[in-house]
Amino acid sequence: MNGHEDWRPNVRNFSLHLLDEIRPRPITRDLDWGVRIPVPGYAEDENKRIYVWFDAVIGYLSASVEWAALTGNPDAWRDWWQTSDAEHAYFQGKDNVVFHTVIWPAILLGYGGGGELGGGGGAQLHLPDRVFATEFLTMEGKQFSTSRQHSIYLRDFLDRYDPDPLRYYLIAAGPETQDADFTWAEFVRRNNDELLANWGNLVNRTLTSAHRNFGVVPEPGTLTDVDEALLAGVASGFDIVGAQIEGGRFRAALGETMRLASTVNQYVSDQAPWALVKKDAARAATVHFVALSAVDSLKTLFTPFLPHTSQVVHELLGYDGYIAGPLEFRTAGEGDDQHEVLTGDYTAWVGRWEASDLRPGQKLQEPRPLFRKLDDSVVDDELERMRNADAA
Repeated sequence: MNGHEDWRPNVRNFSLHLLDEIRPRPITRDLDWGVRIPVPGYAEDENKRIYVWFDAVIGYLSASVEWAALTGNPDAWRDWWQTSDAEHAYFQGKDNVVFHTVIWPAILLGYGGGGELGGGGGAQLHLPDRVFATEFLTMEGKQFSTSRQHSIYLRDFLDRYDPDPLRYYLIAAGPETQDADFTWAEFVRRNNDELLANWGNLVNRTLTSAHRNFGVVPEPGTLTDVDEALLAGVASGFDIVGAQIEGGRFRAALGETMRLASTVNQYVSDQAPWALVKKDAARAATVHFVALSAVDSLKTLFTPFLPHTSQVVHELLGYDGYIAGPLEFRTAGEGDDQHEVLTGDYTAWVGRWEASDLRPGQKLQEPRPLFRKLDDSVVDDELERMRNADAA
């Protein structure tokens, strides 16, 4: 633990405090549901079950073993769990820190070199490298509570709004390092004044002008110093944003990507390529190419945060395939052991964490808006919905 100076302070300090007061902890519960305990003296007791958080973290390893078997390479799990080259990162809320920084490492150490699964004598199982935990999120000043109907159910939210604006809000203003409060007014403001006005506006006006005037990615002429500087600045984002993501600084990573989008927006405003078309067709083609290439790079930088709309931009630029996704449910196991697993054909993903290599002549699709402008009435409507739920 002392070696992880790079961990978030809330995770590290909480974990070290637990170690100061470490004591035996039972892994059974008196319940009539859950996983039975396959140990003599316990197996016969109908009301003894394994504590869910002792059992749940084992799923990280067991799911990897199952994945390896499903792919036809049953030893593939070792590449993740018995090599120092792997990087293990865990994400959870603050109330689950203890299970990932104390209990799970203890289980892994106790299982030794893979135990029976690893054939005994194998390499030590990989311990957590990074543990990211958020603080608490409240809504409109109150604690979330399903029993009091003070909550947001994801399916209900997606019936009325798109997923990426919610992802944006929770990263840009969420409880990354301190408690935060979700408000509908702030959700509407960030959707309209930040996401739509910056990134959405850049994509819409750049692709609309390019599609209307060229229909394809135009052939550029000689790039000016301004053009080169813009593309170099956006390309530098892959190192900067990538390092912030790896360090768990997701808010900073998203903020840097939005800053880069602002610089491209300013470039487009300054160069006004739609006006250049009538005065200098060659320069217009170059400016459109530079702007489209910048949008192409930004599309990738935004993908970890805004995967759905990034895929839309990918397709509008004339690409095939998925940057990352889609995920799908598949049936695994046999007979009574059949169950669904969430997975995907990861080898088919075409996304690469690198600057654009947009090719002239690539056909552009007809643009469509990435984000919807939300009316201020959304705030009153949602607050009224919450009041009705509270009264029910």
